[in-house]
Amino acid sequence: MGLGFKIDWKKVGHAFKEFFISLGRGDLLTRLRVDRLLPYILYLFAIGCISIWMSYHAEQTMLKVQKNNEIIRTLKIYNAQKTYEIVGLDRIATIEKMLEESGSKVKAPEKPADVIE
Repeated sequence: MGLGFKIDWKKVGHAFKEFFISLGRGDLLTRLRVDRLLPYILYLFAIGCISIWMSYHAEQTMLKVQKNNEIIRTLKIYNAQKTYEIVGLDRIATIEKMLEESGSKVKAPEKPADVIE
């Protein structure tokens, strides 16, 4: 019915005890011989830092793009309004009305210009 192996609970308890003692003294990594892997650990740390730095700059760039898109949307609306105003100023009646409001003596010609030969 079982898997066919026996667990020596005394050895498991001893292993846990040694693990916690080693953890408390601070020499767990040395006992696990992690010092051999130090160059790889430093390499992974450097790659992780570069990845975080690049992600940060990509996020900043995307933020600038969003702000610039909002500015462009606002400027398009402003451009449409100004274009409408300028097209409205192109009519002679509008210009005459503006000249009258400003008190100018300039008026539209009443007869066609004479051609000098």
